[in-house]
Amino acid sequence: RLDLVVDGAGAGRVAWSAPALMVPPPQVAELRTVRNVVVVLIDTLRASKLRPWNPRTRVRTPVLDRLASEGTVFERASSQENWTKPSVASVLTGLTPATHGAKTDAARVPQSAELISETLDGAGFATGSFIANGYVSDRFGFDQGWDHYTNMLRENRSTDAEQVFDEAGDWIEQHREERFFAYVHTIDPHVPYDPPEAYWQAYDARTDYEGPVRPRMTGDLLERAKRNPPDVTFTPSDVTRLTALHDGAITYHDFRLGQFLERLDRAGVLSDTLVVITADHGEEFHEHGSWGHGHSVYQELLHVPLLVWRPGSVPAQRIAHSVSSGSVARTVAEYAGVEGLRDAELPSLASMIRGDVAQGPQVSFSDFLDDRRVIRAGRYKLILRGLNITLFDLERDPDEQHELSISDRPIAGRFLRVMLGQYLGSVDRGHWTSSDQHARQGLRREAAQIDAQTCAQLRAIGYVVDCGATTVGQTD
Repeated sequence: RLDLVVDGAGAGRVAWSAPALMVPPPQVAELRTVRNVVVVLIDTLRASKLRPWNPRTRVRTPVLDRLASEGTVFERASSQENWTKPSVASVLTGLTPATHGAKTDAARVPQSAELISETLDGAGFATGSFIANGYVSDRFGFDQGWDHYTNMLRENRSTDAEQVFDEAGDWIEQHREERFFAYVHTIDPHVPYDPPEAYWQAYDARTDYEGPVRPRMTGDLLERAKRNPPDVTFTPSDVTRLTALHDGAITYHDFRLGQFLERLDRAGVLSDTLVVITADHGEEFHEHGSWGHGHSVYQELLHVPLLVWRPGSVPAQRIAHSVSSGSVARTVAEYAGVEGLRDAELPSLASMIRGDVAQGPQVSFSDFLDDRRVIRAGRYKLILRGLNITLFDLERDPDEQHELSISDRPIAGRFLRVMLGQYLGSVDRGHWTSSDQHARQGLRREAAQIDAQTCAQLRAIGYVVDCGATTVGQTD
């Protein structure tokens, strides 16, 4: 807001004509394409657990800390949804959940949706995926475009980060003479929280704890604690052990990530490889009355880490604009120097990384099914549920404990409301700021056939499923 005051007798009428803000032209670095790309998606890792996003956290991740100091950190990256399937579908396609349609338990990514793996495969890259979450599986349409596709959970193999990174490293070494794209999806911070004992004991060394929280038992416990009314109520002592298990899993994963990157360095490929690190969603520990994920749109579930690293191509910097993790697909394609993903809606972040002025309003959007819509811009966040609007000032209230009304922040509230309305009313989400809207050819929605084995595998990692049914019950 800018107030202009005319002072002095006889000043007469004053007009303000053609106002402009003048800034020096940006110093835009040249885009240096990379030979290879590795995307590491760490399941269930909220940004606030990591020091590059929360200096007060107790969780130790020296490898991620170093990468963050050498690469580009997006401080305000949001996941497209609060659970795995729709979020990862957006990361790999650049499409919003409303477009790709993989928003429910039984929905799948349509064959007509183009994954970044298909784009790079068509450009001559060797493409390999190493996945530990059963929702990112062939059953749900994620096996498109890979020369090598593996899902450890679906194959009844270990989903430990050591195993996932070892297999990814083996494959990369076999293809180091080619250009390659590897998608590595680890799951260690996800229930059932089972890091090696030394890692969780670093956060809770008690030997006299006798409560119900045990490694590999947390999935069932959190599901029971989320019921209404809950079957399990955690004491402060239980929460201490629960968070120690989760934090220990993050530190353990960081150790395995470091080993993986060292292996790529010894293989002679790391120096010309773009590394992107992000997450699909976070995890709640009763900050808003529940546990786990898949139920709310607060920051503990939507605020995810997003880090892009390659010295020489990516500067060491922090970017405070609101962005989406769904921008990973187009960013990867641009750094690889590959055309494609023409239908993708979420923009590449490459120009922003290079120092160019961001075009259009710097906002990000998230959904939860068709029930809740979220917009984030700078310090403010607006949640729309039905006809109810909630506003948060995340700078003053990062834990979202104090709801604001539009009248409390009339300028920010109006801006967010107008931007969200424009976005929801557009038929072309890739050009939602344009008044010239042309309906795009929609993707045909597809449903998955889910057998009892798939249900059992999902239930084994804490998802609420009815294995006697043909479809998964509810998200977690």
